[in-house]
Amino acid sequence: MEIQEKVTVGMVNSTPKYVNWRGRNYTITKIGLHHFYKKGTTLYHVYSVISETLFMRLKLDTSILSWNLEEISDVV
Repeated sequence: MEIQEKVTVGMVNSTPKYVNWRGRNYTITKIGLHHFYKKGTTLYHVYSVISETLFMRLKLDTSILSWNLEEISDVV
């Protein structure tokens, strides 16, 4: 499901470790695809991650250091 919500992401050594979404922490258990792209002068990092129950696609806007949750689905 596509979603556009601001989230907080905890990082260790430039790697996402948890996501706080709607007041709940989700520990990241696996990192899949990581890519980046530039739009104008802004660099974006996109991570596909998995917690115990959810798949999430996260985007970091490096110009304002803000994270967005772009997509979410249940882990089957």
